Amino acid sequence: MLSAHIARKLAWLQHCTVTQALTAFTTISELKQFHAHITTSGLHHHHHHFITAKLLIFSALSASPDLNYAQTLFNHAPSPSLFMFNTMIRAEQPINSLQFYIQMLRSSISPDHFTFPFLIKSCSASLDTVVGRQLHSHVLKLGFGFDVFVVNCLIDMYSHCGEMGCARKVFVECFDVVDVVSWTTLVTGYSGCGNVDLARKFFDSMPVRNGVSWNAMITGYARSGFCIDKARELFDEIPERNGESWSAMISGYSQCGMCVEAICLFREMVGLGIVPNVGAIVSAVSACAQLRSLEEGMWLHSLIEERELKLNLTVGTALVDMYGKCGSIERALFVFNDMPVKNVMTWNSMIAGLALNGYGKQALSLFWRMQIVGAPLNAITFIGVLAGCSHSGLVYEGKRAFEVMIQEYQIEPQLEHYGCMVDLLGRAGLVQEALDFVDKMPVKPHPGLWGALVNACRIHGDVKLGEELGKHLVELEPNHSGRYSLLSNIFAAAERWDDLATVRNLVKNRNVVKSPGNSILKT
Repeated sequence: MLSAHIARKLAWLQHCTVTQALTAFTTISELKQFHAHITTSGLHHHHHHFITAKLLIFSALSASPDLNYAQTLFNHAPSPSLFMFNTMIRAEQPINSLQFYIQMLRSSISPDHFTFPFLIKSCSASLDTVVGRQLHSHVLKLGFGFDVFVVNCLIDMYSHCGEMGCARKVFVECFDVVDVVSWTTLVTGYSGCGNVDLARKFFDSMPVRNGVSWNAMITGYARSGFCIDKARELFDEIPERNGESWSAMISGYSQCGMCVEAICLFREMVGLGIVPNVGAIVSAVSACAQLRSLEEGMWLHSLIEERELKLNLTVGTALVDMYGKCGSIERALFVFNDMPVKNVMTWNSMIAGLALNGYGKQALSLFWRMQIVGAPLNAITFIGVLAGCSHSGLVYEGKRAFEVMIQEYQIEPQLEHYGCMVDLLGRAGLVQEALDFVDKMPVKPHPGLWGALVNACRIHGDVKLGEELGKHLVELEPNHSGRYSLLSNIFAAAERWDDLATVRNLVKNRNVVKSPGNSILKT
């Protein structure tokens, strides 16, 4: 029975299409068993090239590839075909793709119109314009310079690498063959690099527009910050909005800090029966986090659960971050613990949420757990840990974490790390130690760090040092109203009313604009 089954599979593989070959087996293990059987039975030799090519497709390009096994299959082919080379070029990492291309040329096999798109996409992914230009010259030399698929890949490659002049040159030189994809790629490239005016020029000149081009312009305007109104105008003009259109606009609002508008638009989308994609959900959750709106965030979370929307790594991390910023640590921990897969951003969000809400010991505990399970960490991880130690008065633990960061993980401290350490020592009343720490820093202290020291002096009643540092801070940032407030608080705490009046007069004489307070009201 097994032999009959294998024989039927073998016969089917000889005539199946590439798409069918991608689903020929359920797992790579099944493929290996099949391969072993036909090899030992001798069936493999009768149809060697056909079968190897189909097995190669599955092992290299399926949803669960095994590139090592694909490499083995390829290496055992006595004379690999162009199709086999193209399959490996398509599947491999950029540097390996190029090696296969070189091997193909040395084997006297000429590339076809499938070879170059795969190679050029590899250069695009690795942002390698040097190799990309060399491939471009091969394209022209071998007569593929007016193949629209190759042209589009070249435009995309140069755009991804920030070489918009080269992308435009390819577009102009091949104007007779460019299609809507070419136009859209150029618009997306200019939009992505921030040149929205030129992107709009090409967008307005497009003979035919598609959803991608509309969304690229909306994203470009929204990303620029000051053109969000133009983004909304385009959004309202789209003939047929899709999920990506809504996501682009919601994301634009969220990134510009127009969080109320982002949430309102998200609600409108849901009300119209449009299923939100991951980008829209994450942007809406981020808006809730910025607003510190727990109620809206809980509504979003319930919507995800009720409609069985995909709670993937990105969405889960956004929820953890949102609940942490909204002060709902229990919900943040529930989502965190319920996530089967976590990345460094997930751990960082949870640690930051604990630190922000005064759970310094728990943040520290999570940090040690992170190391035990082998989770990746980075510089942002230590900012959360140090902030947690600072807010909870864990001086020894904070010092130890700072040492671990440098000695064990070879992470070079940034200004934020130094600021956390100064804040940690200052809050604990170790102001002189904090000053000594500042003196030994290899980088120039920023005003925020001095502000932490002044605040520490206020808390612990060191008026003399606080006055000295406060005046220094005011001179560093003479137009920052908050710096005058710190100095005023020092004098007020010491009941030095004349000095307090002097600071107020100084603010008035220098025309320092006070930062307005913020309030969020729900109607």
